[in-house]
Amino acid sequence: MSDTLALVESPAQLLNVLEWAYVHPGEAASLTIAVLQPVDPRSRAQVRRLCRFASQSKVVWRRYEVRAGYLGRAGELVRLGRAVASARRLVIGDLFSRTIQLLLPRSRAREVVVVDDGTATTELVSLLTNGGQLTRWHQGELKPSAKGGPVNRWLARQELERAVFFTCMPVAAPPGTEVRPNDYAWSRATFGPVRVRSGADLAGSSLVETGVVDEDRYIEAVGWIARHRAAGRYFAHRRESGPKLERIAGLTGMEIVHPELPLELTALTEPIGRSLLTFASTIAYTLPIVLAGSPVRVELCDIDDAWITPDTAERSVDFLRRISALAVDRHNLTRIPPQGRRRPEPSQALPAAQ
Repeated sequence: MSDTLALVESPAQLLNVLEWAYVHPGEAASLTIAVLQPVDPRSRAQVRRLCRFASQSKVVWRRYEVRAGYLGRAGELVRLGRAVASARRLVIGDLFSRTIQLLLPRSRAREVVVVDDGTATTELVSLLTNGGQLTRWHQGELKPSAKGGPVNRWLARQELERAVFFTCMPVAAPPGTEVRPNDYAWSRATFGPVRVRSGADLAGSSLVETGVVDEDRYIEAVGWIARHRAAGRYFAHRRESGPKLERIAGLTGMEIVHPELPLELTALTEPIGRSLLTFASTIAYTLPIVLAGSPVRVELCDIDDAWITPDTAERSVDFLRRISALAVDRHNLTRIPPQGRRRPEPSQALPAAQ
């Protein structure tokens, strides 16, 4: 196994490891990517396409079916454990992952690089800085942790020579780490130029599937956007359910598109609408970078407080407020108020974080 091992579980993480390898060719010279295969078919299909690009870039990758049956999972974890133990440098896509946390005690790495896993990076940095348990933003309120949780303790034991965040997000480095910018140099150098089509495209969201937003309210909002912004296509998030997408197509008449690649690459390989609309999500940060210099405008659709489900923790609402405000500030995005309001009022739409 190589000196540098990357652990990824999603298409976005795999894309960002390829971005890191492109920008740091010396450090990535002995890179092997361990792909911890996702379960859902659309994620697997996107990972498969990205692995082909990895091969074209002379990057070694291996698949691990860590979500197979019990015996299969155990065998794959043993294989992965050996690889983790022999790696001098770890490149990690998701420190929230229980599978990766299970593997970390085997590591003797002297350098750790954490690549973007979307907007979750902002929550990860906050929790590592403040010593909180690593709980995903949509999984309820934080549990107190005097010692910062298992990842913090692992990082403290490692005696690392370097810990790096490779990210496009506007974050400050936690103590003892550094931040290196991810400006999607590999994507922009490998694909494009951007081809623009008329009209608007709307990027779908999995906020319903995570239990944060009510499905009926979300579909109603999508219908309003389709009518008032002339959105002709709906780019489905890979986690969106089939019945929900059928409802959207029936209500709006929009074409439902299942991207074969992460949207950052789809925007560079397929014609894209002159306006690209999104709810609070990672692409509000990544697409303005990927599409810089093109005529395409990325716009942010505000989320109404009335859409939030009753059981959603205040922490989750605060997270959505924060990533919306940061995206607008960082990329000067236009905000689309919900349901035709002239401007989102604090009592009506998620306000900007202070």
